[in-house]
Amino acid sequence: MKILTPLTKSAVLCSLSVLLALGSFSRSLGQVSAAGSLAGTVVDPRGAVVVGAIVTVKNDATNQGFNTVTSGAGVFTIPSLGAGIYTATVSATGFKRTVVTDIKIDAGKPSSITVMLEVGAASESVTVTGGGELIQTQSANVNTTLVGRQITDIPTASRDALDLVLTMPGTATPGRPRTSTVNGLPKGALNIT
Repeated sequence: MKILTPLTKSAVLCSLSVLLALGSFSRSLGQVSAAGSLAGTVVDPRGAVVVGAIVTVKNDATNQGFNTVTSGAGVFTIPSLGAGIYTATVSATGFKRTVVTDIKIDAGKPSSITVMLEVGAASESVTVTGGGELIQTQSANVNTTLVGRQITDIPTASRDALDLVLTMPGTATPGRPRTSTVNGLPKGALNIT
């Protein structure tokens, strides 16, 4: 039986702490958020930013709303939005209220909009149809959101939802979907939600 001296105990504890920290760090690298986000810029008709504009974003399906105010640079960010279709309402003193509809938020993808306010009374309203940009440039992550109709139209041999992983481009599956790799990434780097 070996007795640990105080120096040996501290060395063991230090080594254990480093290993635990590295393990936590490596697990966090492979995790991707299941929520999307919405960022935007609010400008006036001349292209100057509008500071202090009130931005309200509402999920069309659940009516859950999120409020924020544009910063000194005329920008706003709403993190952690669930996948779905949203409507943004932007208002500021001296401008017409502007409503942007059909903003699509996908899981794990940042979306962005630019809202141009028109000069006028706050009681007047401008509605813009078509929301977030189609090409997102803020992240290199590749994600997709399947809706119920797509899931029922995909022919699968089982009723296992993980079989949908097999439909993703770049997927290599030696056995069950939990053993899949996507674009050569190891299993530990994937987050299936």
